[in-house]
Amino acid sequence: MRFRFGVLAASLVFATVALPAAAQDRSGTFEISPFGGGYFGTTIYDAGHGHVDVGSDWAYGARLAYNVNRVFGVEFDWTHAAADLDAHNLSSKPGFPAIPSNGNIGRLTEDVYEANAILTWGHRRALGYFGIGGGAAVLRNEFNGVGSTSDTRFTGNMSLGFKGFVTPRFGFRIDGRWRYVDTNHTTNNGTYCDYYGYCYYYHTTWYSSGELTGGLIFAF
Repeated sequence: MRFRFGVLAASLVFATVALPAAAQDRSGTFEISPFGGGYFGTTIYDAGHGHVDVGSDWAYGARLAYNVNRVFGVEFDWTHAAADLDAHNLSSKPGFPAIPSNGNIGRLTEDVYEANAILTWGHRRALGYFGIGGGAAVLRNEFNGVGSTSDTRFTGNMSLGFKGFVTPRFGFRIDGRWRYVDTNHTTNNGTYCDYYGYCYYYHTTWYSSGELTGGLIFAF
């Protein structure tokens, strides 16, 4: 996945350099973009005899961007998502209460705060963009009333999207984003032992997720 994103990023940078004359000149303008859409999780925990996946759910938030020139801008954003934690192939340990072997065992709430560099290309009212950046992800795990954890970790992202302007001050936006969170897995941070005797630990050093969102643009 990282290789494919790298090839895509290189292609978009080339297109940005090759087509500067066609870019919409929005230099010196700000953009506010409320948005909403889908969040798509992957495997986050191992639990010895099974694993725990993060499900799909709604995501929403807001972005504030400043266009430095017609091809480069900076953007700050906040994204919120709360998805189910789904168990796969768990089984109760001797001496502990029964636990469902499959299905919902809790919820992961994620609030992400990021700063991104944005490269833009396109024509007057139709603009494509590529973004890359990083920030902090606040992760809160709730395990069906038997306990919870909270942690703040470094996060990075790559995005690809489209902006369409109905007027110079108003438009819409579609954004596809791949995000990864540094779990610091090698130091066993984030380990949690629940009521059923299971100790959950991060599946990999990087937990990844995807988002597909749409929203409005208010420019000034």
